[in-house]
Amino acid sequence: MNYFFANLATHGAFCVVLIILMIIFTNRNFKRKTKHTLTYFLPVILLLIIGFDVFRYLAPRLFDINNVLGNVTYTYTGKVESISALRNYFVIDGKTYYVNPLRSDIEVGSTIRIKYTPTSNYVIKITKNIEGPEE
Repeated sequence: MNYFFANLATHGAFCVVLIILMIIFTNRNFKRKTKHTLTYFLPVILLLIIGFDVFRYLAPRLFDINNVLGNVTYTYTGKVESISALRNYFVIDGKTYYVNPLRSDIEVGSTIRIKYTPTSNYVIKITKNIEGPEE
């Protein structure tokens, strides 16, 4: 659970820094201090990066704060299809689940039962299941 809040804080800080940079570059554009044509479009590029980060990572985790604190989770059992190179997410039945990479000891092809948050698909608990998926 600590990883959930650390990840939330990191994405929040990342967005705040990008917003500050966007404001600085926008002010430079208004004061006509932009020297290169490419830097004129930097606020728009930063806005797109901020929008992607908020839409993909920050907003779903913000919606799940109450679920994590209240221990409201969904349970699912399935076979792991793939694991990311950084081991911070894996795929079960075409759906991506995020996990703390330091405690993830799962392997591709193993059958596991997970407890995850409803909005951000952050895995709270992983249990290896020998029997296979429930039907």
